[in-house]
Amino acid sequence: MKAFNRLDLNLLRIFDLLMNEGSVSKVAEHINLSQSTVSHALSRLRQQLGNELFIPVRGGMMPTDQAKRMAPSIRHALMLMEQAVHNGPVFNSTNSKQSFRIAGSDYVELILLPPLLKRFKETAPHISIQLEELNNSDYLRELENEKLDLVIGFEKPDHLSHRLLNKVFLQESMVVISAKPLGSQGKPLQAKKLEQLSFIYPSNWGHTQSLMEQWCEKNRIKRQLGITVSGFVAIPELMKQLDMVAALPRAIALYYEKYFRFFWYSLADEQLCYRHKLAWHPLRENDPALSWLCSQIIEVGENLK
Repeated sequence: MKAFNRLDLNLLRIFDLLMNEGSVSKVAEHINLSQSTVSHALSRLRQQLGNELFIPVRGGMMPTDQAKRMAPSIRHALMLMEQAVHNGPVFNSTNSKQSFRIAGSDYVELILLPPLLKRFKETAPHISIQLEELNNSDYLRELENEKLDLVIGFEKPDHLSHRLLNKVFLQESMVVISAKPLGSQGKPLQAKKLEQLSFIYPSNWGHTQSLMEQWCEKNRIKRQLGITVSGFVAIPELMKQLDMVAALPRAIALYYEKYFRFFWYSLADEQLCYRHKLAWHPLRENDPALSWLCSQIIEVGENLK
């Protein structure tokens, strides 16, 4: 209790930004402070909470297990305080009958939506979701006109308008999935092995595939594309019948491992990963319903890590 009584709320804001940005320099730029000031604030927070919270790694800062556990509650608390300051109405999820319109990929439908709707069933039984596929739009107009409430996309390549507000909520590695063993389970695939494989290219996952293509080009790996498909449904059967593989997010690999008994393999470069982000229009920044929805998705993302 004493540590909490001495806690500066500005430190929690910096904690939340570090969870989002993963970099002291990016946080400093976001709030227009020097890097040394942000580092000093992090040092104070570490001392008060008795935990390292963030560990330096190549390219940024990685949260500790305690930081990951704290993050959803801190984010939710900051949202509630922001609503109180702006005298906004309190969103009652238990009684609300609101329908949220979200644009997202097959990943959202397969991985995020089931646990999210399970949460709704328990705490917000009358709330519903309308999900539509991602397209080539930058989504500024759709969100401004409230044809959509939220977009769940990828950080890179970034096709979303830079005028939108956004928050990264999940980082995930890219792995190779196969219906048959490709080698020792848990041993990363090397470049020579990758060049021998025939890949399925799911076009509606263009963001993740672009990331894979850039990585292959950087490492001078010639990836064989066996077939391009427009959807997600055919991929498991193609893998089984045609002995093909696919490069997809780790959560999908775990899903295939559980329901299809497929195999998955990491890549030699552990830096090959991408980040999911939420995007919404600045006009909705203080919308209590949207803030609640974002907090629910963030918590679902935390449980996937």
